[in-house]
Amino acid sequence: MSKHFRLKVILASLANLLVLSYVVYLTGYNFLFFVFFFIPVSFCGWYIGRVAVVCMAILSGVSWCIVDILSNHQYPNEVFRYANSLICFLAFAIIGLLLQRLRHSLTEQLRVRQELEKALEEINRSTEEARKLQSQLQVVCAWTKRINVEGRWVALDEFLTNKLNTKITYGVSPEAMQEVLHTVDQAEAPVPA
Repeated sequence: MSKHFRLKVILASLANLLVLSYVVYLTGYNFLFFVFFFIPVSFCGWYIGRVAVVCMAILSGVSWCIVDILSNHQYPNEVFRYANSLICFLAFAIIGLLLQRLRHSLTEQLRVRQELEKALEEINRSTEEARKLQSQLQVVCAWTKRINVEGRWVALDEFLTNKLNTKITYGVSPEAMQEVLHTVDQAEAPVPA
């Protein structure tokens, strides 16, 4: 996301928080608007990230505390006010972080799904190519062992690599090794006089 978009989300969240704080201040502590403080935190969690969530949760918790003080809400002990503000902050942060993680998971799931679709498309293409090759009679040169593919004679390794997408390596079969050793032995053998 662009910096411009992030800035818009942050400004919208801050504006939402200010308006909400003012509404809570006007209505007093008799009405519970706690749930609406999740809105700016949720915006940050969905569109920006963890740092913005924590910052907005802190601002929301502080705003909640300041509005509570300005509305002259009386507690038996002042510790309750700050404990309530801490609980609000924790609730805001948890919801925001959960939404951020949900968004991250959905994005990751979409990326993996696209990769799977691409892999499935490749498998289907390869399967179709293999079926096409299986249904046709393959002509192999008896002397050079080259294969006629679409009117062109190609080496076996090129055919396997390009048409069947296989990886190949080279080695020597036991029969060929015996033949080479036999030829070498004959060459090294003393010629009778």
